[in-house]
Amino acid sequence: MKISYATHADVLYIVFEETTNKCVYSEVESGVICRIDETTDRVVGITIPYFRRRAEKNETFSIPELAEGISAERLLEMLEEG
Repeated sequence: MKISYATHADVLYIVFEETTNKCVYSEVESGVICRIDETTDRVVGITIPYFRRRAEKNETFSIPELAEGISAERLLEMLEEG
């Protein structure tokens, strides 16, 4: 898993696996967008816009590939851990 954060855009990107296949995008909850490999039907990535702003409100995000809610604070820790 690779986590990156675009400070200038306030967007968090989580990549579960790289793919060269065509992908479709689906908003699974307000502001959580899944990137789904069209061939395997697997979630290969997640995009969370306005991440820092939402983290300050202590929001919890449902991320399908992790099969549980994860706090914004924990995502920030994971980002800092590299």
